[in-house]
Amino acid sequence: MKSGFKSLTWKQTKLVVFTALFFAIAIFLIEIALVAINTKQQLTSSQQELLDSVEQTTTNAVWSLDDKLAKQTLQGIIKVDNIGSALITLDDGSLFVSASNRPVISTDSYQAFSQRLFGTLKQIERPLYRPFYFEGSQKQQLIGTLTVNYDTKRLTAHLIDQLQLGFIATLARAFLLTLVLTVVFHRFLTQPIAHISEAIDNIDTDYPDENLLPIDKGHQDDELGLVTTKFNQILCQFSQTQTKLRKMATRDSLTGLPNRTLLLETLNVTIQRSRVHQRHFTMLFIDLDRFKNVNDSLGHALGDQFLRRVAHILERVVADNGSVSRLGGDEFVILADDIHTPDQAAEFVETLLKQLNAPMHLNEHTIHPAASIGISIYPEDGESPEDLIRHADIAMYNAKAAGSNQWAFFKQQMTKWASERLQMEASLHDALKKEQFLLYFQPKLDLKSGHVIGCEALIRWKKDGQLISPIAFIPVAEDTGIIIPIGRWVIEQSCKVIREWQKKYSFALPIAVNVASQQFADASLVPDIKQLALRHQVAPELLEIEITETSLMNNINDAIIKLQHLKNAGFGIAVDDFGTGYSSLSYLRHLPISTVKIDRAFVNDLPEDGAIASTILMLGQQLDLDIVAEGIETKEQLEWLKQHNCAIGQGFYYSKPLPQAEFEAKYMQPLPHIDQHIINV
Repeated sequence: MKSGFKSLTWKQTKLVVFTALFFAIAIFLIEIALVAINTKQQLTSSQQELLDSVEQTTTNAVWSLDDKLAKQTLQGIIKVDNIGSALITLDDGSLFVSASNRPVISTDSYQAFSQRLFGTLKQIERPLYRPFYFEGSQKQQLIGTLTVNYDTKRLTAHLIDQLQLGFIATLARAFLLTLVLTVVFHRFLTQPIAHISEAIDNIDTDYPDENLLPIDKGHQDDELGLVTTKFNQILCQFSQTQTKLRKMATRDSLTGLPNRTLLLETLNVTIQRSRVHQRHFTMLFIDLDRFKNVNDSLGHALGDQFLRRVAHILERVVADNGSVSRLGGDEFVILADDIHTPDQAAEFVETLLKQLNAPMHLNEHTIHPAASIGISIYPEDGESPEDLIRHADIAMYNAKAAGSNQWAFFKQQMTKWASERLQMEASLHDALKKEQFLLYFQPKLDLKSGHVIGCEALIRWKKDGQLISPIAFIPVAEDTGIIIPIGRWVIEQSCKVIREWQKKYSFALPIAVNVASQQFADASLVPDIKQLALRHQVAPELLEIEITETSLMNNINDAIIKLQHLKNAGFGIAVDDFGTGYSSLSYLRHLPISTVKIDRAFVNDLPEDGAIASTILMLGQQLDLDIVAEGIETKEQLEWLKQHNCAIGQGFYYSKPLPQAEFEAKYMQPLPHIDQHIINV
């Protein structure tokens, strides 16, 4: 109980006491006024009766000068209550007889009070006249005066004694009433409120409807019962809200599966139980392959439907072997507490992938789901929930790096790989700010004449004096999304180089720049390219945009619109790595492209296997497209391409990618080696 707490019973008692005292004093003051008025009236009446009763006797005594009779009469008068003295004076003012009582000793306050109440009644007089009239005259003859002095102090003292008794009685009644009201209030009001307060202290905030407030039988139909009922209704509503919030906090809103919070709670319990029983269990971290393609091409509504269907498949396969959770996006976790060995885990994953890979029909679309799965086992791969999830996540990334629909167990060396990956992510964010990126250029040549007709810009990362291969950092940049600002930097830097060549050599070679899938999907790509070319005063035909076939297939309709905008603006458009996709041939005639590049994988097979390269060359000729063969490394490959009318090529046979200064020294300054028809400004 708080130190400043004050009991309601005590407050009520004080209120009743003060109220009772107030009314008691008020009533007492009224009673004083009434008693004073009544006493004065009685005193006035008794004075007149006294004077009337002794007037005849005192008149006879004065007339006959019978002082003995007069004395006896006065002695009788002073025996009357509250009379202090009495005297008779003759008509000449001389004292005839007198009588008095012993005066009452009183305080000054009594005297002042007595004077205020009975000052006008303190003395009364009655003139005494001759008992018969003079002859021939009706006028009465004054023979003396009877004076009676009242002892008002005694009267006042008597009155105060009487009022004191009344005041004590009033106080007694007030305190008795206070006691009764206090008991009644405590029994019928304070005590039920105290019981409600105790019940409130016992309310469990997690389950408030399990300890509802008691309703006193005597208050079921009054305000206190109404307040208690309303409060209980609030508790029930709050409990329902708590249940909803608990479900929202621990359940995924889309699939209804446990989320990360509930997964961690379940993992803690499973770990404790497994530690006691010395048992193993398995955790699977699942990431759906190509889910972004589904979301981007079919829309978020069908993407959500796809995730719900996948969740249902996972729950059906897991059944009683464990539980399925969704961490967010396309990431799921299976806690398989009945799978104890790596062999069991491997068998289970194979079964899971077989069920998951079955074609899925969403409206008129057919999707072939695939997933990358990482596996961690307790306690070998971690003894805490965070470690098990993190290690399974690392194993999943390792599986995804091996290709689609793969799975992998966690291995300790993966932690080092994950750490290096995190460091690279952090370094990539600083690389742009610290201007650590460089552009290298690889020439593109006319295969028949051997003249340079353009080049491809290739990014390099120079960190601490060492060049880092794009193969090492581009996948990380794509995963983290930093590939978008990096790609924009490549385009801007290429525009700067073109402008520099124009000023330095009065001509410029067209530069081809690669655009990653994420960058191509970015809505600002087309406006950025146009703006950068305009800012650096670069003719659009000097900048060629290379798009991978996979980027086009993510959302073919959107790709056609973007490419059409670029082509209308005058930029060159090339499809890179052509032939590695799976469905682009049917869309190729609809794409507003100018160049197709034969992937180096097909060039490497030359001249032994030229089927695919021949097909691409034939298709390019029919569609009036420029064909570029990349990755030419041998003279035999070059001769085959010439024989099959491939016009343009690039590769180590001619030159590896070179820094800008070396490229300029080798290909820009010796003018005879350059096709002036193509590159003159």
